[in-house]
Amino acid sequence: MSRVVAWLGVLGLLALLASGLVTPRVSAQATPVPPSGEQYTPVIASVPSPPRWFTGSDGKVHLAYELLLTNAFAVPITVTAVDVLDAATSATVTQLTDGALLAAMSLMSVPGTPSVTLPPSTVGAVWLDIPLAGTDEIPATIAHRLTVAVPPGLPVPATITSTGAEAAVDLRPPVVLGVPLTGPAWAAIGSCCDGPHRRSLQPIDGGLYLAQRFAIDFNLLDGDNRLSAGDPGLLSSYPSYDQPVLAVADATVVVAVDQYPDQVPGQTVGVTLENADGNHVVLDLGDGSYAFYAHLVPGSISVQAGDRVTQGQQIGRLGNSGSSSGPHLHFHVMDHPSALVADGLPYVFEDFDLTGRIPPLAEAAPYYEAQQPLPITTTNAGPRHDELPLGSDVVTFPDPGA
Repeated sequence: MSRVVAWLGVLGLLALLASGLVTPRVSAQATPVPPSGEQYTPVIASVPSPPRWFTGSDGKVHLAYELLLTNAFAVPITVTAVDVLDAATSATVTQLTDGALLAAMSLMSVPGTPSVTLPPSTVGAVWLDIPLAGTDEIPATIAHRLTVAVPPGLPVPATITSTGAEAAVDLRPPVVLGVPLTGPAWAAIGSCCDGPHRRSLQPIDGGLYLAQRFAIDFNLLDGDNRLSAGDPGLLSSYPSYDQPVLAVADATVVVAVDQYPDQVPGQTVGVTLENADGNHVVLDLGDGSYAFYAHLVPGSISVQAGDRVTQGQQIGRLGNSGSSSGPHLHFHVMDHPSALVADGLPYVFEDFDLTGRIPPLAEAAPYYEAQQPLPITTTNAGPRHDELPLGSDVVTFPDPGA
C-alpha cells in the first residue's frame, strides 16, 4: 500500500471516529505522521475585525479585539492556551491560560458563561483586552498560537499546538471627543472591557457585527451614590433621567429618530430590532467615524438629519426609550451610521476627572436593586486627558460652556 493510500485510510478512519460511527480502540502504536508535516488542527482560529487600541483611564494602552474559534471536530475540544504573538518577531505579546483564559473565553452566542471547552461543531470567542505600557508596544501585525486538548482514543495527538490567525492591527489613534454629558458622578457602566456591550456580537443581514465594542452606559449617581431612590417604577426616581445630552464634536447629524415612548423602568416591553435604540441620534464625525446616542427622552431631540452641530451643543435629553430597563445614556462610536450593522471604533474624551470606581457590574447589581449607596474607591483618582473611562469608573465631565 502506498504512503498516500495509507494516509487516506487514516483520514477516513478519523472521519468515522469523529462522527461516532466507530468506537476507538486504543493501542500502543504511534500516531501516524502525514506526509509533508501536515497536522490536524481541530480548532480553526480567525480574527473577524482589526484589533484596535485606546488609552484607558488606568493610563495603559488597551488592544481590544475578538478571536473566533471554530471546533471543526465532532467531539468536544478544550482550549488550554492562547498566545498572542508579534507576527514580525514571534515575541509573545500576552499569554492566556487557566483562570485568565476562562475569564476571557466563552461560546460566541453565550458570552456571559465562561467556557474553554468547545462542544462539537461550535464557535467560541476569546474576548481580548490586552493592556500595554505604551503605544510603542503595539505590534503592527499579530498572530496566535493555539494549544488544544483532544479527547483520548482518536488517531491524533492528545495535545495539538498550531499558529495562525494573522491580523493587521489598526494603528490609527482613537478619535478624540468632547463630553456627551456634564457634571459630577457619572458612572461608566459596561465600558470596555467588562460589560455586556463588549461581547455583543450581532448576526444581522448575513454578517457578524460588534458596533458596541467600546460602548458605555452612563448612569448618574445621586448625592448618596445611589442609581435610584424612591418608587423604582417612576422615571423621576432616577437622577440620570432628563439630563442634557451634548454633541461631542462639531459634526453633521445623519440620523435623528424621536418617536418612541419611554419604557417603565424595570418593565421593558415590545422591543424589536427596529425600536431597540429608542429615540436616538447619530453624528457624522468625519473620517469614517460616527457617534451614536441612544434611549433619549421622547420629544427632547432638538436636531434633525442634515443639521450641523457644534461641540457642547445640546441635542437631546437622557431618557429610557427603546431597549432600556432604566434611564441611562448609551454612547459609542462606529464606522457606519447604523447602531448594529457597523464595527465599533475606539475613542477617548479630551478632558474629565476620574473621581472613583464602583464595584464591577455583577457586584454592583445588588446595590442597584436595593437602591443602596454604591461603595466607591478613590485610588488613582485625578484628571484625565485623551483617555476612555473604563468599566465602573465614576467621572466628572467639565461644563463645555465654562
